[in-house]
Amino acid sequence: MKTPISLIVDDAAPYISVYYTHAGKDRISDGRPLLKYYPNEFFFRFCDIAERYGLRGKFSVVPMPGNLGDINHGIEGVPETVLKEWLDGVKTRLVPGFSVCPEMLTHNHAVDLKTGAALDPNEQEWASTKDRTELTPYIAKALSILCEAGFSPAGVTSPWMFGIEVEDEYAAAISDALFEVTGRDTGWFFMRSRKGPGAKPWVEIGTDTRTLVAVPATLSDRFWPSIDSSREGEEYSTEIADRLISRDGMSGEIIDVLDSGGWPVLLSHWQSLMSNGRLTGLRALEKIAGRIEEHLSDRVEWKSSEEIMNIVATDRAAFPKPDFGD
Repeated sequence: MKTPISLIVDDAAPYISVYYTHAGKDRISDGRPLLKYYPNEFFFRFCDIAERYGLRGKFSVVPMPGNLGDINHGIEGVPETVLKEWLDGVKTRLVPGFSVCPEMLTHNHAVDLKTGAALDPNEQEWASTKDRTELTPYIAKALSILCEAGFSPAGVTSPWMFGIEVEDEYAAAISDALFEVTGRDTGWFFMRSRKGPGAKPWVEIGTDTRTLVAVPATLSDRFWPSIDSSREGEEYSTEIADRLISRDGMSGEIIDVLDSGGWPVLLSHWQSLMSNGRLTGLRALEKIAGRIEEHLSDRVEWKSSEEIMNIVATDRAAFPKPDFGD
């Protein structure tokens, strides 16, 4: 089997920038306004790259982005036609190559499930003191919104590090919510990164009745600095690409992971690909995808998070949970 390689895309939502809603600033370092909206042309360009190079991985769809409504009943500032076009595009152009999942409800303030009102703490702060009895319905609500929108989620993504302070309770809640909403007894989630030699996914829960697989990022988001940078153009996007894989395919962080026996799982965020309108991150991703196709097609195969889940679930003993020493 070729080594699985995968792309994580965090924080995606129709048209609005979820990052803007929680960034705590409205300008970037050089004084330019931080963008509130990402036109669908950006989304389509991402889809073009994914289709051209056969990219697969995980794509978040935040169900109630920024506490501004929800994807089924409307989002403040998002025209209905634009919302529908974006959601239809995810279904027709990214699925099944990308495993679509919620990044909990808002990636902003937590939500009172009884009233729908925003609470004071953000979602990670809220989750940090909860147990599975409170986490399960919250996760189930996020899954249900995506199901109503026509998706079939098999996993979830943590906004920030949602659940890390109560990790065992969080994992149990994910498994319970998935079974409750979708009937799945096997699922996956993304919360942690895992670096170092041989970094791979692991089995978080492995019982006679349930399996939950953790799919970590094994590479850092090297596109992120482009959000606040005033640099643009080929030189900058090439520098970003070079950190992950060189032009000749002989070096870079992806090669380091492969050579150590690990599985390269690239991390990106919707805002780090957008690069505050300059698209530097997206252009770097296109270069990386081309270099992988040219130099690594005999070593790696693009996989979605659900496909990785299935590989791990069939041989659970081979993928033990590492000791993070938290």
